[in-house]
Amino acid sequence: MDKFDPEYFGNSDQQRLQMRADSLWKLLRDNPDYACHGRVVGLANLSEHNLEQQIALARLQGVAPVDGMPQEHLAARRAGLEDVGLVTDVYDHWEGSAATFEAADEILAKRGLPADLEVCAVAADTSIQDLKNLDSLTQSCDVLLPMGSFLRGFELPSVFLYAKDPDGRVVGAAAAVAQFHDAHPKKGMVWWGMLSTHATRRGEGIALTLGAMVLHDVREELGFSECFTGIRAGNLPSEALCSKLALSRTNTVDLLAIDPDAFGAGRMTK
Repeated sequence: MDKFDPEYFGNSDQQRLQMRADSLWKLLRDNPDYACHGRVVGLANLSEHNLEQQIALARLQGVAPVDGMPQEHLAARRAGLEDVGLVTDVYDHWEGSAATFEAADEILAKRGLPADLEVCAVAADTSIQDLKNLDSLTQSCDVLLPMGSFLRGFELPSVFLYAKDPDGRVVGAAAAVAQFHDAHPKKGMVWWGMLSTHATRRGEGIALTLGAMVLHDVREELGFSECFTGIRAGNLPSEALCSKLALSRTNTVDLLAIDPDAFGAGRMTK
């Protein structure tokens, strides 16, 4: 695999979004004000001075997130974005620390994946067919697979695990990326998520187990012990799964600015 061959996933709108984000990340990757886990470049945190930057990111890419924004600033930032014609989308911001990684190890001590499944880690030499199969799974779950350079670990420290059945079908996935710059205060925290399970295999604990496996590898192989994820309000299954892993809802939110002229889809991911 040539690390300079671009690989983009999702539907056509999402692939174009990733293509624009890929180019923009090449310009901003060394600036700690920005972060990316392979879908789109966003602001690493909210400040009273970066509204224009979020608007510009949305205009250039189609979508521009800011993660972990204090709830009390939501109304004002949302109004500032919508006043210039952008659409907004909001997720509850959940975080985990040492207790989350301990909960993951406790889960793995008691359970594993179903016996017919093989767990695989995306690497530099993972076949494009496996990534296409992984993309098919995540699309079926309304989850956007990050671009190939992040999946394969070329950009940032990451863990992408997926489960295959005996026919080679990908039936489960989970991931984490150390998306923050080394100079940023959140440098010790990883984005964790992309939990997906094939419709025919739900109820077997595949997402929970893979999510726990990713957390184990994040701590043991990458050396991180904090994580965050975004959950759409009312997504009770995701809330229940995260609670089993000792993640907790915070008083912050993840706010996405969407330019409907540049990104035709109503939302970036589930």
